[in-house]
Amino acid sequence: MNRIRAFYLLILPFLFGFTSPSALEVMQLYRKATAIKDLRGIITYTNISKTGRSQTRTLQQHISCNNDAAQTYNLLLEFTAPQDVAGTATLTLQHSKRQDDQWLFLPALRISKRISASKRSDRFMGTEMTYEDLSTYLSEPLDEYEYKMLGEENVEGRAAYHIEAVPKQGTRTQYSKRQLWIDQETHLMLRTDFYDEKGQLLKIYKAYDIKPVGDSGFFRAYRVEVENKQTGNLTKVAYSDFAINQGVDEQMFSKTYLETQ
Repeated sequence: MNRIRAFYLLILPFLFGFTSPSALEVMQLYRKATAIKDLRGIITYTNISKTGRSQTRTLQQHISCNNDAAQTYNLLLEFTAPQDVAGTATLTLQHSKRQDDQWLFLPALRISKRISASKRSDRFMGTEMTYEDLSTYLSEPLDEYEYKMLGEENVEGRAAYHIEAVPKQGTRTQYSKRQLWIDQETHLMLRTDFYDEKGQLLKIYKAYDIKPVGDSGFFRAYRVEVENKQTGNLTKVAYSDFAINQGVDEQMFSKTYLETQ
């Protein structure tokens, strides 16, 4: 009986014309699900060391699409608390044909320091995310990776596509590969496993509390965790006050704004 049932489950998609999407098609759905004109919101993250020491910081995020065709974005993150980091800001300007531009503004010095390509693997303000992660958080560079469908799995009660992403030759990245789990309902990222240059598991990203953002038609994860499996450190992120496609001040996305705000 089990063999008969398995046989019908195998042939049903062909009988009714249903086929599973390819890995690239799923990644295109992911890009579509995250394609916005602009976004505003508040981020609160807590860094927890392997010894249990914690540190919490709050910042405002502002995102604006700068090229609809290439789906590239500008990202401004401004720290608001605690007082010792308030005013610190990072600016990311994505480009489709060349390396992204990134700056770190230090209010005590009133200058913006460019983040060089060699520093993209550095941790962002003590978190388990890097400056490279900030760019891929904005949009997935589909032309820089080879995608392979590994199957379908359940992630925290949600059906997901399991995909492997391997950088193409010439792609500048600190990761030898990533394994991705894309939600079959919302097409958002549920989990990402990052592997270091030696092919060892480095860290795991997990998304929780996926729900609609008002009546925008978009879904977002309201909680995220990034656990470094090699150090034991953990970053917990909470998002609030999302506003999607409500407009942002485009003048914010410049080095001049950072230094004159």
